[in-house]
Amino acid sequence: MADNKGISLGEFSDELNAIFNDFLHQSYEVRQKAVQKGAEKFVEILTPQTPVDTGEMARSWKIKDKIPNHRYVGNTKTAKGVVHRKGKGGKKGEARSGVPLVNVLEYGANSPHKGFFTGAFDSAQTEIFNAIKSEFTK
Repeated sequence: MADNKGISLGEFSDELNAIFNDFLHQSYEVRQKAVQKGAEKFVEILTPQTPVDTGEMARSWKIKDKIPNHRYVGNTKTAKGVVHRKGKGGKKGEARSGVPLVNVLEYGANSPHKGFFTGAFDSAQTEIFNAIKSEFTK
């Protein structure tokens, strides 16, 4: 795998898919354990990089495993109050409550933490890859 400088999410995904194809003879349980280890490694790296106010968001990272061979890392903390989507022409749009805080911080136009989640993933790719690979080689 190339170093994590300049690799796109698509390339990372392609390399993971290549690993899974190479190890299809491995048992289902081994594959699930490997992707779980990769997700756990990402949460381990992401938690200290999470913006801190009360610390609740850093404690709220969860791993979902609804689809075999995949893991989704998300956060259960929601933004307080209502969040307005951008309307057409940049005008104030629809107000919503219960918006995931990670979305507000990651994509908010005025967020000082814009891109923190993507940046954490980009910097962790090699470690995630190694966690998955090491589980296959056990």
